[in-house]
Amino acid sequence: MSQSPSLLRDVRHYLSGKVFLILLGFISFPIMTRMLSVADFGIVSLTLRIALLLTVLSKCGLQYSAARFYDHQVATPSHAASQKFYTTLVSAPALITFVVVAIYYLLIASIRHRIADPLFYNCLLLVPAVVVPRTLQSVLLSFLRNEGRSLLHSVLEVCTKALTICGFFALIFGNLRSAFYVLAITAIAEGTIVLWQLGTLVWRRMIHFSALDVGFVRSAVLFGAPLIAYELSSIVLDSGDRLLIRHYLGDISLGYYSAAYNVSSYLQDTLVTPLNLAIVPIYMRLWNPKDSSPIRRFLSQGLSWFAVAACAMTGLAILCSKDAIVIVASAKFIEARHLLPILIPSLMIYGAHIFLTVGLILEKRTAAMAGLVALAAVVNVLLNIILIPRIGLAGGAWSTLLSYALLIGLLAVINQRILPLQLNFRLMLQAALATVVAAVPASLIHTGFPIVSLALRSSLFLLCFTLALAVMSLPFREAARAILMRKSMPLALPLGTGGNA
Repeated sequence: MSQSPSLLRDVRHYLSGKVFLILLGFISFPIMTRMLSVADFGIVSLTLRIALLLTVLSKCGLQYSAARFYDHQVATPSHAASQKFYTTLVSAPALITFVVVAIYYLLIASIRHRIADPLFYNCLLLVPAVVVPRTLQSVLLSFLRNEGRSLLHSVLEVCTKALTICGFFALIFGNLRSAFYVLAITAIAEGTIVLWQLGTLVWRRMIHFSALDVGFVRSAVLFGAPLIAYELSSIVLDSGDRLLIRHYLGDISLGYYSAAYNVSSYLQDTLVTPLNLAIVPIYMRLWNPKDSSPIRRFLSQGLSWFAVAACAMTGLAILCSKDAIVIVASAKFIEARHLLPILIPSLMIYGAHIFLTVGLILEKRTAAMAGLVALAAVVNVLLNIILIPRIGLAGGAWSTLLSYALLIGLLAVINQRILPLQLNFRLMLQAALATVVAAVPASLIHTGFPIVSLALRSSLFLLCFTLALAVMSLPFREAARAILMRKSMPLALPLGTGGNA
């Protein structure tokens, strides 16, 4: 019980931080799309994905080791033990990063003659400047989580994003509107925060090279390395289409696709990120190996209501894609509008993984998770190779949809063997029907101003969706009544009933 206030405080801090990051993302994205050409934006997006891949290799799972070994290594008030822990887990990723960067530069040098675009080549050379701070940041933030300093953790994440946005404004005023300068200012902003964090550790006398423990490095790497497969597979699943789109269609098409994917990702984050942060402590508290019914009931309800929200998001995407792209990304990205009705449902489908991976996580079957993601990633790459040359950019979007659907389907099958869920399929079907009903009047709204059309069309759609679902669904009416009366969400989806209306 004594940990409950701390848990609630940490959840509140992390949730607030993520909300601020999402809001800042909605600021930084329009700035980037307006200061860069379509081709430059595509290059930035692809280069940052490559940086993400190298960051995963450089971290080597050590951010997980920082959490795993914290209590064991720093359980006593011994300064020497703390110094060994912090020194080792800062030095190890730094050394691994040095090796990864060296191999990366050798690879770039070997394929230099195949890279015809000088800007893309220069951006590739700048990738390690982003990789180094991001690798160290992952471990440094793990330290803060271990120490229970959730507020500082969130503040530093928000400050990093805010400093990057300030850098974008500096580039605009300096007329340095190029992908290369965007990557450079990103590296400078993120590096500044990391240097400050390292400075605080030095000031606390937690870093001293004599405290480096090679045996601890070995243990930390052996623990964290197996999780690399899951992270790498996730990156390929999420980003493999960018390389193939650039290969087949060029930088401009890559820019369109990246813009559409970013808009879809921001919408998914708005729904999924706070939800994920909120449900993790709940299902951890509900988990009981002897009686899984409470956690199964919770997950069943959560996934059913998530499907309702996903239907609403999908309807908005179909109705408002053109206006949303013009407002958020600018009119030069208008060609990306055709991708949103495919990509947003794709990412909403993928968002269901926060419910369907719980059983695997609780049973520590991370290898199975990595295998499923790897399979979906392979399917995604193959579909891109088949579809992009035949149907263009839409091929990348459909490949994403099909591969995510495959992953969620496989997760659902395996999860049913561990934590069988009883979804309210009637509620989900009613939400789909309400989406169709609400889309009809909303689609009739047309004005000459994108922001007015977006506001009116989305407002009318959400109003009609709510009314239609309220008419059709008793669980929805009960949930709405509870929210209006400021009560907790009712158990509107009892197991075994299917949530009959």
